[in-house]
Order: sequence, then C-alpha cells, then structure tokens
Amino acid sequence: MDVAIRHTTDWRFSTLASWLGVTIACAYYSNNHSDLLLQIPVSGAILALLFYVLKAPNSYVNFVAAAYFLLIAILMQLTSTSLIFIHLVMFSAIFSPHFSLPKAIFAIIATILTYSLTHYEAWQGNTPWVMFIVWFFFCTMNWFVSRRIVESLNMHYQSRQNYKELKATQQMMGALHASQERLHISRELHDALGHKLTALSINLDFAKRTAPADMEETLLNCHQLSQEVLEEVRAIVSAQRNDNTLLKQALEGIFALTPQLRCHLSITSTAEQLSQEYALCVIRFCQEMISNTLKHTKANEITFDIQVKTSDEGGILKALAFHNQRENMLPRPGNGLTGLNERVAHFKGQYIQEIHDERLLNTLLLPFEKEVIGD
Repeated sequence: MDVAIRHTTDWRFSTLASWLGVTIACAYYSNNHSDLLLQIPVSGAILALLFYVLKAPNSYVNFVAAAYFLLIAILMQLTSTSLIFIHLVMFSAIFSPHFSLPKAIFAIIATILTYSLTHYEAWQGNTPWVMFIVWFFFCTMNWFVSRRIVESLNMHYQSRQNYKELKATQQMMGALHASQERLHISRELHDALGHKLTALSINLDFAKRTAPADMEETLLNCHQLSQEVLEEVRAIVSAQRNDNTLLKQALEGIFALTPQLRCHLSITSTAEQLSQEYALCVIRFCQEMISNTLKHTKANEITFDIQVKTSDEGGILKALAFHNQRENMLPRPGNGLTGLNERVAHFKGQYIQEIHDERLLNTLLLPFEKEVIGD
C-alpha cells in the first residue's frame, strides 16, 4: 500500500450518483431481456462493494480491487455501451492511494482489452481506438487528481489531529501543574501545620490533666477542637495525594481523539503519581506511537502498558506499546523518533524497538529517583 487513507470525507452521495448513472446506461443498452435481469445482482454487488470501500478504505485492498475488476468484466458482457468505463474511472479514483501508477495503468489497460475483445464483433471489425485512447487518458488523469486530493485531505486530517492532541496536551499540562501545586500545598500542611497541631494537642492534653477543676472543661474543649482540626488537615492531605489520575485521563483524552485507531491502556496506580516532566515524556511517547501507527501501518488497534517498579533508592518507569499488525523488520527512524530519543536521553533513559513473534515492540525505560513519585 502506497498511501493509507486517513481523512473522513463523505463520498457516499457522489459515489451513489456515479453508480446510478452507469447502471441506468448499462440497463438501457443491455443486450437482451435476460442480460438486463442479470445486471441487477451484478450492479447490486458493485454498489455493496463501493460502500464497503467507503467504510473501510484501507482493509483488504487487493481483494476488493480484484472483486471490483471481476464485477466490471462481468457487467461488460451484459451491455453494449462504453459508458461502463465510468466504473473504470471510479476504480482509478478509489484505489489511487493504494496502487502505484504502473499498477493503475495495468488495471486500466486490462479492462480496456477485456472490453475490446468481448465486443469486437459488435463493431464489425472497426475498432474505435480513439475511444479507448480517450478513456485511457481520462482514467490515468483521474488517478493523478484523486491521489493528490487524498494526500491533501490526509494532510488536513493530520493537521487537525495534531491540533487536537496539542490542545489535549496543553489541558493536561495545566491540570498537572495545578495538581503539583495542590500536592505541594498538602505537603506543607502536613509538614508544618500538621506537626504544630500535633504538638498543640499534646500540650493541651497535658495541660488538661494538670489544670485546676474550673479550667478542665475549657481545656478539654480546646483539646477536642485541636484534634478535629488535625483530622481535617490529614483528610485534606490524603485527598490531595490520592488524586493522581491526571496522566490516565490525559492519555484517554488523546485516545478519544483518534477514532480510526482503538487504543487500549493499562497503567499502574504508581505510574499515575509521576511528576510533570515524566508524565509529559510518557504522553509524547504515546503520541509518537499513535502517529507512526496511523502513518505507516494498517493496524486498527494499539496497546499501551505503563508500569513503575520502585525500590528504596528510586525506580524505573517502563512504557510498552505495540499494534496488531504483523511486522518482520524494524522501521527506519524518522524525525519523530529522533526527537523522542533526544527527550529520553535527557532522563538518561532508553527507547528500544524490537521484533518479537512478528510483533513490533516499542519500549520506553526511564530511571528516576524516589522524589519523582509522591508519597
């Protein structure tokens, strides 16, 4: 496959109009009544095939192209009009992104030869070469135009996709920054205010035990109040430290903006507590894997597995990504992977690509110190 179709433009109405026009012409110029009846299932099969191509333009391309070619050849035997070459024009337009120019020319010439051989007697020996030449150049030119249109629409779709991913990343960065600030404030509350409240509670408890009878009730109330305030501070700190789902939410937001690729995510709770810098690196890694899968494969699923292994000194973050298309060789790295390697080098980590059981595994390894993950 030369170019995968990524845009979401609706071609149903133009396709239906073209199919209806050629179907009416073939029916009007049918050879006989029985051929007219036979045209109904053939034209219906062509329509079903066209709508399947519109729904899944990158699936079973060679099989669909062969089936379309065969149906056109069958329909040629049931009619005498050369307007059936409209189907050939549609063929060159539909498969222009997937077939190179030599393949397209081969299909066009094969269709024209099939028509000329099966309708030679109807011309009484006078072969209309001019008609064939006109249809040949028309189909070839349509291949060029359609291919440029698809490439342009793909670029427009990719630009919109990049913009959505950028907006999602910006929102995630804002949310992560706010989360880091809340976590910092909660730590200050725990380390400063919490400790002082604990000391105050201890002193009040001691004072309550040694105070005269007329002050005992007042000190008891003060001690209970200090205990309640201390519990509220602890509850606030615990709530802020347990709110660590921003990385997962950010990734799920990016996945939702990629409708042509089903994304599966497995992430450990410890990984959700990563600092802002490490979380951003993981997000960039996932975005690069999605982008490469869309550009260079026909995969429709991709899986991400993000785990963190910790120790007393620190730990290591491992992010694994793989899609559901078989691979036999490592892809050549482009600018995106080069930039990812530079980002990973900043953390003294590794980015590894390897083939295992005909599956391309992309692994991100980032070592970190204990302070990177919140307590």
